[in-house]
Parts: sequence; structure tokens; C-alpha cells
Amino acid sequence: MKKGITIRAFSSNPSFLAAADFLGSVDDFKRCFAQAAAAGFEGIQPYLQQKGFFSLQTEGGVLKKIASAAKEAGLEISSVEIEPLSYSLTDDDPNVRQQGRHTILRAMEAACEMGAPAVLVIPGYVGLPWDPGIIPIRYDHAYDRTREGLAELVVSAEKLCVSMLVENIWNKFLLSPLEVRTLIDEIGSRHVGAFLDVGNIMLFGYPEQWIRILGPRIGEIHLKDFRQDVGTIHGFVTLLDGDVNWSQVALALREINYQGFLTAEMTPFKHCGDAIIAQTSLAMDKIMGRV
Repeated sequence: MKKGITIRAFSSNPSFLAAADFLGSVDDFKRCFAQAAAAGFEGIQPYLQQKGFFSLQTEGGVLKKIASAAKEAGLEISSVEIEPLSYSLTDDDPNVRQQGRHTILRAMEAACEMGAPAVLVIPGYVGLPWDPGIIPIRYDHAYDRTREGLAELVVSAEKLCVSMLVENIWNKFLLSPLEVRTLIDEIGSRHVGAFLDVGNIMLFGYPEQWIRILGPRIGEIHLKDFRQDVGTIHGFVTLLDGDVNWSQVALALREINYQGFLTAEMTPFKHCGDAIIAQTSLAMDKIMGRV
């Protein structure tokens, strides 16, 4: 297994929902890459926004410079995260769904330019617990639209050699590993898989069970920890400080012979924010049995 971290961990903004606006140049990326490498990370996951320096509009030459900077620092780009919920495959409006497919395609093209093997896909939602005013999408419609949207993009994914990895989030959708497994198997392409988020599962399940059930379909894993007695977004805590049963997670990963990236999805501390980098690296070494 390989040790990675999200690029948003290098921000000065401690908000869990903060974007990556602190990255305004290739030099900004180089600074993050150097810090990641110095802390012992082997990979990094950049964050593709709708607008900004690293966005859907970024030209290939800039993407290649960012990728070269990562390589020079000794890092792999584990995957590319698309700005969550800035696009949708589940929306009732077909024009929104079409734009969602375009967003994923453009992200795959960017990932290909950078030599990244995958993009993280959040297909949409049935509902959002932090937004009670939102109009819910019917669950079966969301499922069918997700399957159809991903299936339509498979040809492009195979041509670009970039996988689409569907992540579990708090979107009241794909709440069971059996559903995720069925979705992936119905599409039937090696370029469609799962992006498993350990911390997100804790609200309604057990990550070690998801790992065993999804098995080889897992393309990458986000590591977060979570305190169940909090039960909200404020329950996310630093690794080893929550209720994730890390010994069982590590055992399940060994059982399925997982060899990919474990990518810590962290936000900086409120004070001395960059201390999160070294602390996360040590915690991951403990989880991975390296120390």
C-alpha cells in the first residue's frame, strides 16, 4: 500500500469544506509537493475546481508542469478529485446531467494529461443532510441515472486510460456496499470502480465490511476518522482519534491484498495548521504497520 494525502491539507483554511483557492501558480503546487515529500508521503491528490488556476479550464501545458513538479518531488498523483457537488449525474434536469457528464469527461482528460490513473466521482445525491431545503431526487431514478451516465463515459475512460471511482459521501445515496458493488458490476468496465471513504461510512456502517465486500473494485481509499457520538460534520477528527477500528480496517485491506493508495483527507489545524501534515504521516505509518 502507498501513502498519500489530499492537497487541501496544505491550505491555511481549517474548514472541512474549503476549496483549493490557495493554489494560484505552479510554484504553489511545488511548495505543497515539497512538504508532502518531506513528510514521507508517496502521492498526492489535487483538487479540480470549476474555476481557478487548477480547474476545468486549465490548459494542458499547465497540467503537465504541475505533473512534472510532482514527479520531481518524488510523488505520484494518485487521482484527481473533482469539486464535490459542482456537477450531477442524478439531477431531474437532463441538461444538468449532460453538463455533469461533460465535467467528468473534462476531469478525465486533465487526469490523462497529468498521468493520473483515476478521477474521484461523486455522482450526485438523493438528498443532502446539511441542506434540508433541497428537493430530494427519487432514489431509483438517481441510481439509474448514475449507471447510465457512467456507462456513457466508459468509452472515453477506456480511451484515456483513466478510471472513474465513485465515492461514498453523505448524499443519502449508495448507502450499502452491495449497491456499490452491483452498480460497478452492472457497468462491467475495469475503468469504473469504488473510491472508498473510511470516515464517511462510520455514520451508517463498518468500513472493514465495505472493504471485504467491494474487494478488487476499490481503486483508492480516503482515510478520515470520525466520532460517532457527534454524528455531524464536526465529528471528523484526526486519524486515530475517532471510532474507526483501524486494526480491523488494516486486516481487511491485507485480506483483499490492496496495493493502492491510502489517501488522507485532512484539513489543517486551526492553530499551527501545517502540523497536521507530520501528525497524519505518523498516524498512517501506525495504521499501515510501518512503525
